[in-house]
Amino acid sequence: MKQFLSFVRKEFIHILRDPRSLLILLVMPQIMVLLPGYVIKNEVKDIRVAVLDQSRDIYTEQLTQRLYANEYFIGKGEVRTEEEAAELFKKGEIDLVVVFGPEFANRIIHSQDASVQLLADGSEPNQASVRVAYAQQVVAGFQKELAQQMAQTGTGQPFNIRVNSRMLYNPQQRSEVNFVPGVVGMVILLICCMMTSIAIVREREMGTMEILLASPLPSIDIVLAKLVPYMIISLIDMATILCLSYFVMNVPMSGSLMVYVITAVIYIFTSLMLGLLISTVVNTQLAAMLISLLLIVPTIYLSGMVFAVESMPVAAQIASNIVPAKWFISASRKIMVEGVSMEYVATEIRALAIEGLVFMLLAWRFFKTRLA
Repeated sequence: MKQFLSFVRKEFIHILRDPRSLLILLVMPQIMVLLPGYVIKNEVKDIRVAVLDQSRDIYTEQLTQRLYANEYFIGKGEVRTEEEAAELFKKGEIDLVVVFGPEFANRIIHSQDASVQLLADGSEPNQASVRVAYAQQVVAGFQKELAQQMAQTGTGQPFNIRVNSRMLYNPQQRSEVNFVPGVVGMVILLICCMMTSIAIVREREMGTMEILLASPLPSIDIVLAKLVPYMIISLIDMATILCLSYFVMNVPMSGSLMVYVITAVIYIFTSLMLGLLISTVVNTQLAAMLISLLLIVPTIYLSGMVFAVESMPVAAQIASNIVPAKWFISASRKIMVEGVSMEYVATEIRALAIEGLVFMLLAWRFFKTRLA
């Protein structure tokens, strides 16, 4: 029994002496519990709304002010045409457009149906539905208060404000249009990040890395040779998922396939560099696999794959900017669903490239330190 307890004590000492083991065993479980509770919010906040006013009367002005004063909305001014609104949707500057029909006040006064149309970005169907529902509540509240005022003053007859909604880019609100970009992003991250880190650490763990580095090939060529197969496999998987999505699930590719491939290649490069960075800071395949898997949890929550980034707390929104999958999923949705050109995803491409370069420089620095 004494020998058994001595072995138990020895194992505890090994764990306590290894900061990475402590991180994985004690800290990460707490993060995995706290992060969902902090990030996941059922409500959608900071809805950027613009107005297309074809009537320009006192009632449309009052309803616009009521909309802008609501805690869930942020006023983004007025647009003059639906084409201008579509351009702002593509740039990612607005989430909703409220269109007032002609003779809005006149129709209310004469007990006719006044019309309001809500235009929303359907590329994220769940968030779009919530945004439309919030706007409908504001319109319903305005109608109720206005009817009460008219009844008290005896200045009007019963009326109705008819609200219609129209989803741009995904009018059927199909959920597969939303999750396919996320699936591609997660598959690439798993292959490039986890498998790359494990492959490189395995060479070091088996003692073959030193033999490879002693060969005439430069060390950078050896590292690149380890990365290229996973890049090719990621491209094959991406092509397979896209083909299945397009031919089986009828998920559109509205934009340029070339722009999508360019974005994906940059994302693959960034994921490979992240895997390379992980391989330089761990010593075992198990540690490489655990850290890679643990990265998946915050990626799912912070990438916008499932939950809207705009609805998260400010700290979570800032943290999401360092998650490569966020930028890839955002660009993928714009290209596949909205059909935008490269200029509309320049921000996402730039962010992915910068993160990839940062990961590469850090990995190379740590790699050289290990060789020294």
